[in-house]
Amino acid sequence: MDYEKKTLSTSLIDTETVFEDWDKKELKNRAAYFLLNGAPEFSVNKQDGGRYRLLAADKDFYALKATGTTEVQVRVYQFTDKNAETFSLIEQLKTEKLGAMEEAYLMKKLVKEHGLTQDDVAALIGKSRPAVANTLRLLTLVPEVIGLVESGRLSAGHARTLVRVPESQQFAIAEEALKRGYSVREMERAVKAFLTPPEILEQEKAAKVAAKSEALKAFVERMRSVFRTKVSLIGNDKKGRIYIDYYSAEDLYRFEEFLDMIESFDRD
Repeated sequence: MDYEKKTLSTSLIDTETVFEDWDKKELKNRAAYFLLNGAPEFSVNKQDGGRYRLLAADKDFYALKATGTTEVQVRVYQFTDKNAETFSLIEQLKTEKLGAMEEAYLMKKLVKEHGLTQDDVAALIGKSRPAVANTLRLLTLVPEVIGLVESGRLSAGHARTLVRVPESQQFAIAEEALKRGYSVREMERAVKAFLTPPEILEQEKAAKVAAKSEALKAFVERMRSVFRTKVSLIGNDKKGRIYIDYYSAEDLYRFEEFLDMIESFDRD
């Protein structure tokens, strides 16, 4: 895309938002950053009457103005209105720190209103297609869950686990997760338990117990083979006791040799 670099007076640049739309503390922090690190370059679209429309980064623009800056470096494009909006949406997704739902709404607009595919969006904003698809899936959730994400109470990762849950149960599971302080992994397990029939869960549990039992049996057999005596185990994979029988002084001497070998490895 062709553009022309210019220095423009801030008074010639129109924006979609106004100063009062932004959090004053955020603007102050951003202004301090620009004072220390220099001003950014902005993208604008040329309008009639010698004016320009800011295509993205409204917050940075107002933060820079708050430092007393009256002129900014810009890249001037000459888009049609439709192309200008497409470019603006892409720039916002590429350069601005957005919430998960904000990203989802902008991506949906690019797909539904501007005819881009998910692959197009991914390539233009520098993300993978699965990342774009996962963000868009948030929009399939019920409004109550979306509200939790927008308010910051529920993370996008937590919310995505609910996509497969029937709409009638999504909010209830989300509230339970918040009450119990679930991590994303714990919420994934809760969702799996909700979606999996009880008999399948029991089968999986039994299979895990059996696998652990087999591993313990194999461990005891190894000890019997190494110590060449009877070895017994009482307990499970988390806690228990191991009994090693001996039947002669030779058995004790052999165990002592094993200990000497282990201690020598530790010293080395």
